[in-house]
Amino acid sequence: MKKKLVSLFVTLLTFLALTNVAAASTITFYQPELPNKFKK
Repeated sequence: MKKKLVSLFVTLLTFLALTNVAAASTITFYQPELPNKFKK
């Protein structure tokens, strides 16, 4: 029983960590369009 509980807890923490990394990565890769006056 204790092993199943620890396994569930680790799975939950892994899921939370992966969702937080995915949320942060989408912000990092966002590149707004450059205005024309900055393009040469």
